[in-house]
Amino acid sequence: MPKLMTPTEAETKRRKAVEFLRRVGREGDADRFDSMTAREYAEHRGAELTQNPISKRRKGMPQTTAASKAELSDTLDQIADLAEEALDPELTREEVVAKVKEISDAASGEEDEEDDEEDDDR
Repeated sequence: MPKLMTPTEAETKRRKAVEFLRRVGREGDADRFDSMTAREYAEHRGAELTQNPISKRRKGMPQTTAASKAELSDTLDQIADLAEEALDPELTREEVVAKVKEISDAASGEEDEEDDEEDDDR
């Protein structure tokens, strides 16, 4: 199976090879590599060029609405309040664990789903 390389990786490695060859005094080889395209360098290395997997994955991902700055700010405030409550020295171990779970749920957005389910039950 051939090595896989994105065009960006091939170009970066090609430039590094040119720099290395110049440092060690092999100007002829450095010039040869310098004149190569990223595709030619990948072929020279026995690698196959592929598209950037991140950009490919993004194209296929469904578009979702990002949380607004206000929503994120509200969530951070909620987490800060819960953390402050969890630091109460009078809480039992079980109460602290419950508070930490609340913080985790708020951070992951699960709390909103539970609230929605409670609203649906009413």
